Order: sequence, then C-alpha cells, then structure tokens
Amino acid sequence: MKGSKGSNGILASLTGVILVAGTVVSLAGCAAGAITGTTYAAGGAAATAAHRERQAFKKKLGKDYQEYQDLFAAASCDPDEYQIGPTIMESLEDSPPIKDGFEETQETLEKIYNNPEVERDVRAHALYLIALTEAEKEDGSRQQARKLLRQVKQEFPGTHDCAVDVLLERGRQITDDDASER
Repeated sequence: MKGSKGSNGILASLTGVILVAGTVVSLAGCAAGAITGTTYAAGGAAATAAHRERQAFKKKLGKDYQEYQDLFAAASCDPDEYQIGPTIMESLEDSPPIKDGFEETQETLEKIYNNPEVERDVRAHALYLIALTEAEKEDGSRQQARKLLRQVKQEFPGTHDCAVDVLLERGRQITDDDASER
C-alpha cells in the first residue's frame, strides 16, 4: 500500500503541476489577447483619424478648386495659363492620408521646374503650380506664394501674366492672409 500511496502522491503532484501550468498558459493567452486587442484598437483609432483627415483634406481641396475655377471663369485669361491638369488633381486627391498632398505634389513640381531640359512653358507652369500649392499646403506661406507668382512673371514673361495678375489681385487663397500667416 505504501507503493500505492507514493504513486498517488506523485500523481497528485503531477496533476497539480499540470493544472498550474495550464492556468499560466491560459492567463498568458488572455494577456496576449488583451495586448493584441489593445494594439488593434489603437491602430483602428489611428486609421479612423487618418481617414477623417484625408476626407477633410479632399473636401477642402474640392472647395478651393471650385473657388479657383470660379475666379477664372470671370476673368478673360487664356485657360492655358491657369488650368490645372487632371493628373495633378488626382495626385493630390490620392496622396497618402498621413502626408500633406500639397507638399508631395510641390516636390514633384520643383523637380520639373529645376530641370533645364524641360520646355520653357512646362517649367513656367510648374513654377505657377508651386505657388498655388505653397498657398494651400499645411505649413505654406501666402507671402511666399505671392513671391513665387511674381517670379513666374519675371522668369517666364508672357506665359502666365494674366493668371498671375488675377491671383495677386483677387485670389483669396493668395491675397487673404490669416492672423497666423499659416
């Protein structure tokens, strides 16, 4: 019977160890689940915030573009001076939600403007669009935008003269400074 009692003691201890180990593994799984769930919740909240920012950006872009079109509908400028190509608008709309689409577009336009092998009219239009994006981007400066518009007229006379004049005289995004000068 002693042998049997020893076997039962070993079996009881082994059962206790298995139960404790099972509980530890189970609790670790719960903790990992809680950590994973928290990570997913934080990631979901960040994605939701980024989506809201992107939608607000697109809405503002659409509103400002319509205002821009309305400004030139009343002007007698040649459309070639002020039209913004659909590719640029699509690039702005599709820019990553965590980046300022104007900043990204402006970088591309600067490469075009700074390339002396590109045609004069294309370089002039790139500089013109750099001025527009400067007025719109998150950390942009309307004062710098006006300076860039004047530069278009100086460097590329006859290409955007009418459009530049209209923007400098009546373009709200260019002429209206807010208190913080963005």
